[in-house]
Amino acid sequence: MPYVSKAQEAYFNVHRKKLEAKGVDVDEWNAASKGKKLPAKVKKGKAIKTGKKPGKGK
Repeated sequence: MPYVSKAQEAYFNVHRKKLEAKGVDVDEWNAASKGKKLPAKVKKGKAIKTGKKPGKGK
């Protein structure tokens, strides 16, 4: 899964040991994001776009 922002990428690489202890493969995330143009930050709630309207799930 690629990163959604440079801030997320920085967090993952700074906290590598803590995340890998929880089972996150930071190298896999780095490889998936390599060459992608990422924004500096993403506003809360804008990171995941599902295309569904809230409350209309069926």
